Amino acid sequence: MKNFLLLAALISATITLHGQSATDEHEMQTFARNFMNAYNQSDAKAIRKMYLDDAVRIDAEGKEIKGADNIAAYFADQFVKNNATVFIRHLGVNWSDREYTWVASGTYEVNGKTNVYDIPIHFTGRYANAMIKEDGQWKIAKSVHFPVEHADPKVAANIKMYTEVWHEIINERRFELFNTEHFTEDVVMHAEPENIVGIEGMAGYYKALVSAFSDVEFTINNIFGEGDQLVKHWTFKGKHTGDFFGIPATGNMVEISGSTIVRMSKDGRIAEERDFMDNMSLLAQLGVVSASGNVAVVDGLYQAFAKGDIPAALAPMDANIAWNEAEGFPYSDKNPYIGPDAVLNGVFARIGAEWEYWNLTGIQLHEMSGNQVLATLRYKAKHKNTGKTIDSQTAHLWTLKDGKIVAFQQFTDTKQAAAAVK
Repeated sequence: MKNFLLLAALISATITLHGQSATDEHEMQTFARNFMNAYNQSDAKAIRKMYLDDAVRIDAEGKEIKGADNIAAYFADQFVKNNATVFIRHLGVNWSDREYTWVASGTYEVNGKTNVYDIPIHFTGRYANAMIKEDGQWKIAKSVHFPVEHADPKVAANIKMYTEVWHEIINERRFELFNTEHFTEDVVMHAEPENIVGIEGMAGYYKALVSAFSDVEFTINNIFGEGDQLVKHWTFKGKHTGDFFGIPATGNMVEISGSTIVRMSKDGRIAEERDFMDNMSLLAQLGVVSASGNVAVVDGLYQAFAKGDIPAALAPMDANIAWNEAEGFPYSDKNPYIGPDAVLNGVFARIGAEWEYWNLTGIQLHEMSGNQVLATLRYKAKHKNTGKTIDSQTAHLWTLKDGKIVAFQQFTDTKQAAAAVK
């Protein structure tokens, strides 16, 4: 991969075309239109094909995304959150003798509404794309983006102050910034069961929130403004290592995204906020409530087992799953089985070798608290050597974390099973 000019050279240098045809320039203009169309159609796969495999995208905050697959995933995530139209306005398309690379630079403008909350959005930016032809197709090797300030200087000032203050409060724990310079005295944060009013109230709330987590990373992904209103899309990450409003530390990593509608005062201070986020997702990550997909994970395991697809049955198990058979059951002799391989060799393989059939019938799944799923069912099986059968009432308790099964406990009529093998 060729090295590229410094960004300043990409944007500001006046470069004369050498050795490039009108066809090349036409292709570059066509490329830009195709990119705009793919964006407007929310086609992340088409955008993926426009980048080299090892391409780099640098956003307006200096964050890098490396690799075409990751860049496409970034756009796909944006398309889920926003329903927007992009307008690309070219400043120029230039050829660099030094790097033998096309450099396309221009401005872009995005207008639309967010899908989730129907919030109007409008922002502009500048870009510079270093382009290389690969297998006859132009592709982006490096894309660098820069912010363009809001046309209204007051809105631009509100965005700058708001972004900097919340970054320092949450990421740097500078709670002294809860003051009359940045917040109105009667600032309101809408919350349940009652609103939080006043600077001291907001300071107390955020001190309690931030102190409950370590390794905190708070990011304002996008922020838009109009008049005295701001709208931000944000992401919060952290490790739960302290009391969180009565929930003891779990050590769990959490990642939650949301949006906030903000009203600024006439003199540019934060006057009102209303957050929109998935509280159930946060509680699920803390283990207070069960994640919504747990039942589906367990159901998929049973379906795979019924088809005899043992690799698929093992797939949802965590690498360190702790599997326990009921005490007195023929295969409880090596409890606990740690890891999928131990379950395969110590339980599944022995059942397959020693029983003519082993069926699970009447399976009913019950979602429990604490990321657990209870399955009630019956074992119907016939032993190969003795010819004896069992028909026993059974329950399985599954424990999951982050979509993986981390523990299993069997409850069954062990007397029937013990008698069948003798």
